[in-house]
Amino acid sequence: MKKTKNKISNKKKQQLKSKIGKPPGTLIYVGESIIEKTVITLTEYNDNEFSVKKIESIEDLQKLSIVEDEKVRWIDINGLSDVDFLVKFGEIFKIHPLILEDAVNSNQQPKVEYYDDDIFLVMKKITWEEKQDINYDQISFLFTSKFVFTFRDDTKEDYSSIHQRIETGKNVFRKSKADYLFYVLVDYEIDRYFLVLEELNERIEEEQEMLLENPTQDDLKRIQSLKRDAYRIKHAVRPMREALSSIIRQESNLITINHLIYFRDSLDHIVQVNESLDTLRESITILIDIYLSSVSNRMNEVMKMLTLIATIFIPLTFIAGVYGMNFENMPELGYKYAYFIILGLMALIGVLLLLFFKKRKWI
Repeated sequence: MKKTKNKISNKKKQQLKSKIGKPPGTLIYVGESIIEKTVITLTEYNDNEFSVKKIESIEDLQKLSIVEDEKVRWIDINGLSDVDFLVKFGEIFKIHPLILEDAVNSNQQPKVEYYDDDIFLVMKKITWEEKQDINYDQISFLFTSKFVFTFRDDTKEDYSSIHQRIETGKNVFRKSKADYLFYVLVDYEIDRYFLVLEELNERIEEEQEMLLENPTQDDLKRIQSLKRDAYRIKHAVRPMREALSSIIRQESNLITINHLIYFRDSLDHIVQVNESLDTLRESITILIDIYLSSVSNRMNEVMKMLTLIATIFIPLTFIAGVYGMNFENMPELGYKYAYFIILGLMALIGVLLLLFFKKRKWI
């Protein structure tokens, strides 16, 4: 696992080095995509029609770029490593080079930018699969007067739930314009954050139980991992608050007044996510305190036991030391049962000390 991470890190360093000195708008992919060929999915609908299909050729894209009907069209671009194709794609749909440059750079901070009337939004797709670390991917949205574009690197996401909503939502979804689709896509990713926070909360609770039972060095490693994950989530989510606030304040012609309330709802969700993250980070700090306290208590118990044992053996060692001296005139040495008497005395002292400790509730 460590070697794999080092390879990925070295690859990303080389990608970043290749960007140095290049003019603005130069497309250099920075990411960890395993998608060899870009997959383009077109979703289009209106009151009466709904369809989802793959776009296989440049010619199809050129025909699509000049349509003039009132259908809502969502073009999903999955796989961003083929920058030559993306350059052609940008030329066909007249997408600003700076937008594509940000889309292919997975190191972007969440942000919103405005190009004429177009809205470009970058946010982080965060998933936490069972028995795996948190996955941080980037997804970019471009909302224009004719299309909603999504740019991503994701082999598992198929957006089937959103397609189902569009297909069945004849009274709401299909009657709304593209701004509602834009909201749904953004809110879909925000809803993921709550799932990640719930998983993080469960792991914190599990770790707390283990700490109270038997703290180990592995617990400290897991706590540090949780702390790092919480920081990365916070780093990915926090800028979204300002981005959504900007969309609400901008009063773009692309977003109708009736649909602004939905973006306000998404903003409320982001605020909740940030507040929950603050609470979870405090819980992780408490975990560290619990770990240190548990280790300290455990050490105190060990030291107490060792002290009690030493206290019991101090008088016994004294007696053994006295009768271990080589003096000829020690009267007890002449007694026939002196050895057994001394052993009995030592045992009695040990028992009395144990009873005394128990009475004082030291053991």
